[in-house]
Amino acid sequence: MSESARGRAQVLLLHQDSIVLDTLTRMFEHQGRSVVTASSTFRAQAILSGDREIAAIVAQWESGTPLGAEVYRWAISHRYDLRSQFVFVADEAPDNFDAIVAGRCLCVAPSQLMEIGRVVDAALMRRQQLADAAPPPPLSIDQPRLLLAEDEPMLLLVMSRLLAEAGYDVHQAESGNRAISALERDDFDVLVIDWRMDDGGGAEVFKFLCLQRPWLVDRLVFLSGGATAEVEQLAPSRPIIAKGQDSGALLQVLRDIVSSHRHASAAE
Repeated sequence: MSESARGRAQVLLLHQDSIVLDTLTRMFEHQGRSVVTASSTFRAQAILSGDREIAAIVAQWESGTPLGAEVYRWAISHRYDLRSQFVFVADEAPDNFDAIVAGRCLCVAPSQLMEIGRVVDAALMRRQQLADAAPPPPLSIDQPRLLLAEDEPMLLLVMSRLLAEAGYDVHQAESGNRAISALERDDFDVLVIDWRMDDGGGAEVFKFLCLQRPWLVDRLVFLSGGATAEVEQLAPSRPIIAKGQDSGALLQVLRDIVSSHRHASAAE
């Protein structure tokens, strides 16, 4: 029986109010959960980057204290597997809440302790169901089809080789408009799109997907050379990887997307 099934799943609590942290800690420990706490973005990121098996995150996200939003954006790029495991705590959901979490997570008032516990239980159950499901086929046996759009020829070549060596069937596009043309003709397991390109950039590809291929939005990863804030404003729920700097993070995000996509397809 798994740790989650025995009620020992570890929960990260992120809040700046020590009284709220103490109250939530007591509640989850009473339920048999293992708890780790943080009161800053840096501490939460350090915990999520470590060896701890965090199964759910309960995070503060008030209008003036966007701790939860900061950690969620970081998780989208570095711990994509946790994207649906957040429960946010606030008296009222911030104005941009739905745009950022894309319907994956809920916001609960700190006074509603039983509701917080119930939502965490539901998130843990979803995670356990995915863990119990049959794993997706190995990349080497059933290659995921990947569309890579990049207008720098050398980077396009280097990334294509990297992704092909990682087990992907890579289809190249030298611009956003060529990527859109490919998407009009074909389907892909995952999309890696440079945000800034002369002939149609990531924004144009994202808008096309939202209008014409909405089922592909959750398979989209952006490459950025420094336009992070611009990407977060238009497509706040999508991972952003720094160009040419973090291939390990890119490969992990792609694997998580393919795994999630195949699990969902198998369950249908």
